[in-house]
Amino acid sequence: MDTRFRGKKDRRARAAVGWWYRLLPPRVRAIKRPEVAVTGFIACFFILFYLINLTYDFESVVREYLGYVRFAGAILVLLLIYIKLDRFPLWIGYLGALTELVAFGYFVGLSSDFEQIAFRLQEFPLITLYLAWLFGPRLVRGTIYPVLAGTLYLAYFYGPQSGMALHSGRLNVLSLLLLTIGASVIGSYVKARFHYQSEVDELTGAVNRRGLQLRGELLLASFQRSRRPLAAALLDMDKFKAINDEGGHEAGDRALKALVAHLEASTRRNDLVARLGGDEFVILFPNTTRTQAQLLMARVEGSSSQAWSFGVAQARKDDNLSTMILRADRDMYASKRDRAAREG
Repeated sequence: MDTRFRGKKDRRARAAVGWWYRLLPPRVRAIKRPEVAVTGFIACFFILFYLINLTYDFESVVREYLGYVRFAGAILVLLLIYIKLDRFPLWIGYLGALTELVAFGYFVGLSSDFEQIAFRLQEFPLITLYLAWLFGPRLVRGTIYPVLAGTLYLAYFYGPQSGMALHSGRLNVLSLLLLTIGASVIGSYVKARFHYQSEVDELTGAVNRRGLQLRGELLLASFQRSRRPLAAALLDMDKFKAINDEGGHEAGDRALKALVAHLEASTRRNDLVARLGGDEFVILFPNTTRTQAQLLMARVEGSSSQAWSFGVAQARKDDNLSTMILRADRDMYASKRDRAAREG
């Protein structure tokens, strides 16, 4: 199995990004998770902003110190992305966005620094869009809306006389609310559509090869660090060619859809069902030993209306996703040989 899962669509997507993509270091171009890439772009934006901001005259030593801290924080995020690549923990990006939201609350709600107020009002929808694209809707709503409501409350009832209460007006407040809600909705929608188009098999609804690579490597790294078991099962349908020959490709498509529906209904919530291609599928079983995965697969196979064969492997310390699936593939063919020998 190709460890990088790079096809024509991936090459077209990279070419469509622009000429500047080729200027990035090879290590940066190796990033496959779009969430990490977007976090890197946001960090670059804030590095430039903080650098410009450091040229201003600060009203106090504390503000100047905080300006340097935030500048260093953005650089640190970028360095971590360069070091960790796809393994960069996204909760760091969330904490960074939360820091910007606190700054928004202070400057818009309690400050009379008009330059900072103007920037924060423009920045808020961008942060909302970023959070909505990376994190779940509940977390975003539980973060963005309380900050926005609290800031507006502070501005109108406790802000300085020269602050937002007198100069922004109701129209600007309404625009801010609409832009924030719009950014939240658009970010969540784009995230859902991108996930479906890039990581979900269009025919069956199972995770596709790209999604398996992205999620599988993260699962493998996580369970290797925690020293908990991770098992993988590889399966393919018996006599799938005969189904296509007798009923046509529509019959084959129906069989694949029915198989995925059965696999997803019969496995656990945290198990990952993925389609490699054709009639081959992979199931990842977190926190599961090889013996437990074999028992699970035997139960799922016994309740299936279709015939298929499977093999199981457990992750080893030096494994990557491809080597683990390769052992499951060998186990499947060993089971097929044993069954053929018994039936023959």
